[in-house]
Amino acid sequence: MASIAEAEALYGMGCRYYHYHARNPLTHEQTTDNEIYQEISRGVQRRCKDLLISFGASRNGGEVRERIRAFGEWERVSQCAIPLHLGGAHYVTIQAAVELQIICELERQLEKQGRVLDLDFVTGPEFLTALDAYEPSDRVQDAQLDTHSTSKGADYGKTSPLIQFQVYRNAIRARQQLVLFHEIEWVQLLRSYAMTRYAVEHPAMRLGSSGQLNITLLFGFSPRLPFPDNYAAFKKVVDAAKSLEYDLAEPGVKKRKVTISVGAAVLPQHADQHFKELDVGPRRGTKACAVRRLAAWASQPDSRVDILRVGMEDTPYLVDGAGQVQLADNIQLIGQAIEEVDANGAGLELDHDAIFARMGLLGVQDELLSVQRERPLGAALPEAAPEVTSEAAPEADPAGLVTVG
Repeated sequence: MASIAEAEALYGMGCRYYHYHARNPLTHEQTTDNEIYQEISRGVQRRCKDLLISFGASRNGGEVRERIRAFGEWERVSQCAIPLHLGGAHYVTIQAAVELQIICELERQLEKQGRVLDLDFVTGPEFLTALDAYEPSDRVQDAQLDTHSTSKGADYGKTSPLIQFQVYRNAIRARQQLVLFHEIEWVQLLRSYAMTRYAVEHPAMRLGSSGQLNITLLFGFSPRLPFPDNYAAFKKVVDAAKSLEYDLAEPGVKKRKVTISVGAAVLPQHADQHFKELDVGPRRGTKACAVRRLAAWASQPDSRVDILRVGMEDTPYLVDGAGQVQLADNIQLIGQAIEEVDANGAGLELDHDAIFARMGLLGVQDELLSVQRERPLGAALPEAAPEVTSEAAPEADPAGLVTVG
């Protein structure tokens, strides 16, 4: 397949993290068909032995909505339950957009009580009290988000907060059972942060309890997570995500390693709004597009970013030195990103062992071995198997990695 050949070419350029959304080869629409995901994964694993693979979830579009109507909401994240050797992925993005319906409902309930869901509230002890009292409702409603998107990209069909809770919980459990890794995506700063904090703290979820969590910050996807004006605004969001290494109840005890991916989801018609002077690095004062500015920010020694994400999913175009938009492909996009990383003196991390350690995967491995030693005769683990419901399932370094979406 062309996607596998492209992945191999990107790997040769320095890509070590490959994020992929499947599309129907006949209709070119997004799809939940796991056979397509598995074919891509097997091909990539054969040709690029140490490339980390990430599958996207929370997809939308007509074909996706039809399959969800036919098979249930679990379709969005069903790749979570595929073992790596059978064509699964190291990571599956299990919180992206539609899951925020949970937080939207909690936000409405708080408003009725005269309380405001803001960062101060979400980072304080009152949030734990609200979390304990909140029960997701089963009221099915339209799930739409305020996004910068085309072709009904903000429409996620009809679902309920309870369904989203069940799917999210079961997806976490599926990843834990396979000893694979947790990844989420932020598309609205406050709500995404609150949803992650909710999933980290909730006793039935415990997102990141393995000791690892990768958070992708998708700047520009919605007005609620705009592309930053400057490095300071960028750092503020990164630092908020890194704060999830700690639980609210034990703020001084690091519970997990949070790694950070950053991407720029900027529509072509908005490109000129973000063609601005760089405010950091050796090219400070030079006008640059969103992708180049993001690459420069990620490359700073104090950025705390691990993965720079570029690709057709986010910005399917290049911007030249005069600010003019040009058609592009993933090869050109990753080339531009690498050029900017190199210009800022960061370089790429290509050593598999170093990447494995940096992404927090050694901690997951060590935790697994500890659990196994406690049960040397194969006694059952305390974690229950994923529950089946009718809807939820057949139930401080510079940038070193580059990924393509």
